[in-house]
Amino acid sequence: MPDTLGTGTPIAYDGSTTGPSYNEAGSPLQVSWSVRPDVIKVDINSVGAWYADNIFDEGHAHGVRNLVLYPALLSPIN
Repeated sequence: MPDTLGTGTPIAYDGSTTGPSYNEAGSPLQVSWSVRPDVIKVDINSVGAWYADNIFDEGHAHGVRNLVLYPALLSPIN
């Protein structure tokens, strides 16, 4: 994946979905994640345009889970 925004080479890893119901046990839904090491600032006014045209048809904010502290729920980083 090219670094067109200057955010670095993505770090990819396997994991599971997240959410507040998975604070004590990992989610059974497996996914792969791709996270870039650097961030960029976005104009708050651009979020509405993204929201109106997002391919997942998101309609609300989702819950987040606590920071995972249980080693058994963490994937190794290679």
